Amino acid sequence: MTAAMLAWTFLWPKSDMADLKQADAIVCLGGGMSSNGTLGAPVLTRIERCVQLYEAGLAPVILFTGGTATPHGVTAGGQMGRYAVGLGLPVSAVIEEGRAQSTLQNALFSLALIPEARRLIVVTEAFHLPRSWASFHWASWEQDQSDVSVALVKSEDVRRDPLTGAVNWNILFRESFAIWFNAARASVYSLALKPSVDWLH
Repeated sequence: MTAAMLAWTFLWPKSDMADLKQADAIVCLGGGMSSNGTLGAPVLTRIERCVQLYEAGLAPVILFTGGTATPHGVTAGGQMGRYAVGLGLPVSAVIEEGRAQSTLQNALFSLALIPEARRLIVVTEAFHLPRSWASFHWASWEQDQSDVSVALVKSEDVRRDPLTGAVNWNILFRESFAIWFNAARASVYSLALKPSVDWLH
């Protein structure tokens, strides 16, 4: 799994906007926020990529998903939306989801906010794309939206040290375990008689 994850991280092609089909919504996944509400550099890159896709006319709205870093703090979804508006995205094109604390919750809560959407573009880093794809397909099945299609667009291949450009290997190896952990949590949730979304944290 680690070898496969490394392969798709560095070999996943950058999407040509001309090859992407019109979607109902773009989903921008959160990926780190400090306790004071400062978004991480990789998240800003994701937002910028989403705004580019919107400006190319590929979807009428962008859904920003991510919960709080501290109890009662600002939400990542809200902070992402504000940053996007600062880049020129119309407020009317912003949908904010502020509860999710994991990729599974990103998918489950996002789909609930756009129940009519059937074609999605999901944006995140390359190493995170397969887990995101699996999470959205699982969530669409859970919510009887199995006809939802998901196109994947990478914001960048992998997180790097901003000064040296060195690859953050820790997050890559962590991702190879997170895939299985997500699969286990999703399975337990789906099989339980009275599941709780807290299990997906």
